[in-house]
Amino acid sequence: MDWSHFGMTRRPFCPAVDTGAYFPAATHEAATAGIVAAFARRDPVVLLDGQPGTGKSLVVRRWLEQLPAAVPRVLLPNIHATRPADLLQAILFDLSKPYQGLTEQELRLGVTAVLLAATEHPVVMVVDEAQHLSHAAIEELRLLGNIETHGGSALFVVLIALPSLRDALARPAYEAFAQRVGVSGRVEPFSADEAAQYIRHQVKAAGGDPRRVFDEDAVTLVAGATGGIARVLNRAATLAAELAAGAGASKIDVEAALEALTSLGIAPADDGELGQPVSPAHPDHTAEPARPARSRGGRVRGSATGAEQPTAQGSKQKSARKRSA
Repeated sequence: MDWSHFGMTRRPFCPAVDTGAYFPAATHEAATAGIVAAFARRDPVVLLDGQPGTGKSLVVRRWLEQLPAAVPRVLLPNIHATRPADLLQAILFDLSKPYQGLTEQELRLGVTAVLLAATEHPVVMVVDEAQHLSHAAIEELRLLGNIETHGGSALFVVLIALPSLRDALARPAYEAFAQRVGVSGRVEPFSADEAAQYIRHQVKAAGGDPRRVFDEDAVTLVAGATGGIARVLNRAATLAAELAAGAGASKIDVEAALEALTSLGIAPADDGELGQPVSPAHPDHTAEPARPARSRGGRVRGSATGAEQPTAQGSKQKSARKRSA
């Protein structure tokens, strides 16, 4: 899609982690403050969890960018570590160190050497999707956290995970590791007001004027229906823009927003409350959903139930613009 159609210089609502378009929601700012404080204290471990799509990885990636360049770091974006050797190999691979054909103890010694060499700053290790770590791998992290230099712990671990990891760490088998967690934070979905601000912020970050890109009623509709989940907001807003642009409209109105939500299987919220996707798995589906056919009278056909859905806030909100089916 050509985003200059709406006066923007680049794509907004990026599906990948985009630190350049970071929105300072209260939950993201609180999570960042927790990590900063833990790093200053040289706590061994930080746990950051939350629902999928709430921006956990964004918070940590942005914090990493703000660290001094001299701080050594390891980023494990999606690791399924069953054995300690799996974790140790992944660490050495990210550090561009030899990792193949070595015994577990040789791998451990290789990682230990890196940790002991980092005397000025601890090695920062970010483990994304950390709920996939086995008990054995987490125990290996605990043992690595015991390595110290004259400045304190040689390793600073940030675990990014779904809430299931927090539940696991509450079990007796994980007690020794749980005691090392200095900060345990949770990234929550946006409030309805924050979700609306997020949409405007993304447009501004892409060089656009929110007042010229979105009808305010369309912003309210998308913000309220998407549950405050940034990933879902991104998908709904992007699809609404594609639909409006495809119809030759110069602005994204309620009609386009409702059509996008319906196509994604998301029910509009009632009374301004946050809505939820009809199918929890649907917002993460990568295939482009089928677009519903528009009938006359400003209604959209093709929802999950097959019923007609009126545009948001009644017929008085319908756009005067005519769009083809």
